[in-house]
Amino acid sequence: MRPITKDGARVSDLPELTNDALEELVDVCLGHGVAGLVATNTTLDRQALTRADPRSDEAGGLSGPPLRARALEVLTRLRERAGDRLVLIAVGGIETPDDAWERLRAGATLVQAYTGFVYGGPLWPRRMHAGLARRMKADLS
Repeated sequence: MRPITKDGARVSDLPELTNDALEELVDVCLGHGVAGLVATNTTLDRQALTRADPRSDEAGGLSGPPLRARALEVLTRLRERAGDRLVLIAVGGIETPDDAWERLRAGATLVQAYTGFVYGGPLWPRRMHAGLARRMKADLS
């Protein structure tokens, strides 16, 4: 993937970007007719892990719960900058209906989950759907 920001960051680097770089990314995307962004997928940051966690020394991208907080921060920042001009797909640490609802409330257009599905099993989508339906009804009441 070719660099898209002044400092050479790639879209896949979203969790590691500074808030200023995230805002620049939105501006570049809007200026070039990009329809949307996936925010975020994986991170190289291991700060959310304890030293006892075997993943703390692994190389490569980390997904799932350790990415949750930063993924929400990135999504929020992107939505604040883009308004309704970009589709934002929330990814990263989405395991429960509450996680998905939090992302939707923060401005996600769509929610994508992988790790939650892998560990939640084949009935996970059904549980997510039922839980989101309950959350929506409760918020609308």
